[in-house]
Amino acid sequence: MLDYKYYIGLDAHKRNCYFVVVNRKGKVVMRKRMPTEESELVRFISKFKGPKALVFEETGLAHWLYITFKDKVERLEVCQATKKLAKSDFRDALEMAELLMTNKIKTVFHGETKYVFLRDLVTGYVNLVKNTIQAKNRLSHLFSRTAIRKECLGIYTNKDAIKRLPGSHRQFVANGLFQQLQMLDKQKLKYLKKFNGNIDSFPEMKLIKGIPGFGIVRTNLAVAYMITPHRFATKYNLFSYAMLVRHHQKSDGKSYGVKSGFAKIQLKEVFKSAALTALMSDTAFRRKYEGMIANGINERSARSAVARSLAATVMGVWKSEKPYDDNYRENKRNQNVADDT
Repeated sequence: MLDYKYYIGLDAHKRNCYFVVVNRKGKVVMRKRMPTEESELVRFISKFKGPKALVFEETGLAHWLYITFKDKVERLEVCQATKKLAKSDFRDALEMAELLMTNKIKTVFHGETKYVFLRDLVTGYVNLVKNTIQAKNRLSHLFSRTAIRKECLGIYTNKDAIKRLPGSHRQFVANGLFQQLQMLDKQKLKYLKKFNGNIDSFPEMKLIKGIPGFGIVRTNLAVAYMITPHRFATKYNLFSYAMLVRHHQKSDGKSYGVKSGFAKIQLKEVFKSAALTALMSDTAFRRKYEGMIANGINERSARSAVARSLAATVMGVWKSEKPYDDNYRENKRNQNVADDT
């Protein structure tokens, strides 16, 4: 490992950034507060000649800082937020610098800028869907409170249904929610158009879209959250990141329950929902599911196994850059049988 001349911890905020610079002997050589401006930050880092390593926490500013410094230092790390007993910006920066120097820092992956923009797009879509669900629930509640049977009224698309509500104030609220839903639906179509265009812009999306359970939306979500399959050493690392497995906590033979790792719950939702879709048609995943059920595995465990299989398939197809083959497992199994005979 390269021995750096300086180890720099940075505690960043929207107005000011706090630097602590430690030399290779562990001595603090500078503490400095700087305004959060690109030119000022770069000028400060450039003062230190020789190999240097820089670390800062994962925050809303993290990617901007990553782009700003990635060509200015020999080693750049983004780390998980550390637990703090007493808040102090310089103390936090010093702690990060010391952890970096001893190589005990817990890093967070950062990818290319285009994937950051894709994740922003995906986040906007997910928030839009949540807002749509909330607006529908509120509108539905207005009808439920007056015991109006709304099943055949089409309350989300038929504006005339609002006239059935008693009271002008209640109708006023319902009209506002109805207009909000109309606007959200139009905005959703624009997102879907963007997602569809991404299929041609991201080569990996064309491959993933061919996997059962993955349409345009889930494909965009998977790529935005994974960024690259090469960040995962094995499929089991991906399972942990996607919260598809639980880690048993044991000490001295005693169990302390199970716990999920530092993970992306949105990716869990992608693979879990993709599994449900994949089970609706005759695919290798459906055949695997039916085989597990026949062997006495309960439905929930079988669906979880299918979700993990889908995650492994996405990772494999993306890494190999080869299209999905629904008969791959069966062909491989038959080939192994033929080789044994």
